[in-house]
Amino acid sequence: MPDPVEESQSPEDLDEFFVAFREALIDPDEEEMTTVFQEAGFVGAGLDVRFFGETHTPTAPHLFSWFIELESEDGAGSVLDWVEADTMKPCPRSCAVRVSTFEVDGIPEARGVHRIATAEDIEAAGTEEEVPSESYWVGFTGGSIVYTVDLAGPPGSVSEEQAQGIASAYYDRLTGD
Repeated sequence: MPDPVEESQSPEDLDEFFVAFREALIDPDEEEMTTVFQEAGFVGAGLDVRFFGETHTPTAPHLFSWFIELESEDGAGSVLDWVEADTMKPCPRSCAVRVSTFEVDGIPEARGVHRIATAEDIEAAGTEEEVPSESYWVGFTGGSIVYTVDLAGPPGSVSEEQAQGIASAYYDRLTGD
């Protein structure tokens, strides 16, 4: 269902995009981010947010899907590389999150990143203010556009299979398959 709290967005310029996109990032280097997106020729972007369940709660599984249009395929490749590298970073304020990659089936050159912090991980790290969470991020390009899907929720409420299914359906819709 469309999320009534985290609303869809369509930033029209790079500054507006950075404000909106920053929430999707782990630990962005602002200077590097500006350079990458300017050199790639930012054109526009959009975010769609959905939640799973009958009623919206902050802990319900959510799906965040972005598209980022650039001036060229090379620019899209550079931006995807940068976003994936950011997704792989450890949280700046926590050492409880475990990060790994996974193969994405059926989408050419797609990348997958799994992030998880269980209650046990949080207790072992001594970061009591952290909330248990799990996410599966998939990123791919289509021409000069970067597409990302990030399925997130409490540990065990989301799966790699779900994320791959959503990303595959998105890709199929984009390519007409």
